[in-house]
Amino acid sequence: MEALRLIKTARHALAEARHVPDVLAEARQAALLTEAVGARLAESADEELTGLGQQLAEAGAHAAVCLDRSVVRAALVSGGRAARLTGLGEPAAALGALEGLLQEVGETLVVLACGAETESLYWTCIDGVDAVSECKELAGRLREAAGRADGAERAALGGAEPERADCGSPLLVVRLGPPDDHDARDGSESRDGGGAREVDDGRPPGESRPPDDDGPPGGGGPSERERAAGYRVPGTVGASEVSVPVG
Repeated sequence: MEALRLIKTARHALAEARHVPDVLAEARQAALLTEAVGARLAESADEELTGLGQQLAEAGAHAAVCLDRSVVRAALVSGGRAARLTGLGEPAAALGALEGLLQEVGETLVVLACGAETESLYWTCIDGVDAVSECKELAGRLREAAGRADGAERAALGGAEPERADCGSPLLVVRLGPPDDHDARDGSESRDGGGAREVDDGRPPGESRPPDDDGPPGGGGPSERERAAGYRVPGTVGASEVSVPVG
């Protein structure tokens, strides 16, 4: 069973415990589960996770020893959750949930210590609070380290540009359309000196342009005879952009 599911089960069991022996038993189960999670992380390939995982395993074992009193052994412990751990799943998420479990264990032990009727129970709770607090701190450091390791892995995988699905040349999209009226007016005034100018197309004065030689607006582009099938005059509906092979 994955760590996240086991941790959720442990939190529910702790909340449902109503008697002192059962509460201490669930607290010890949480410590043993912490030891198991730390041992799994100690096998990681990441050096930081390996070192902190070993520390967490040792801290969890210490917390379990602190809570291992006769009153715990007399309680009905719900079956060794740590032994059912099969994987961590997402380490950062599992460690975040473990932090929450340890926080709840510490708060519960404080409540027990305040209402303890015997000195033995009081010191069991106090020692358990200190040990669980150390586990929670290490779990937080491990969660941050796991987040950094995951971010570095994603950055390494995303560093290379993904391969294109097709092997053709990349396309450069060029938007087409009539020039802005203001820009065209300014440009014509700067070129013409503010006045109109006739275009010399090589024909004698008075001779009109042949109807099949009309070009697109602006005087450029192919003639009617030179246009390919499907050609659309720039600026007209349906010809807002074209794709041009690059390279």
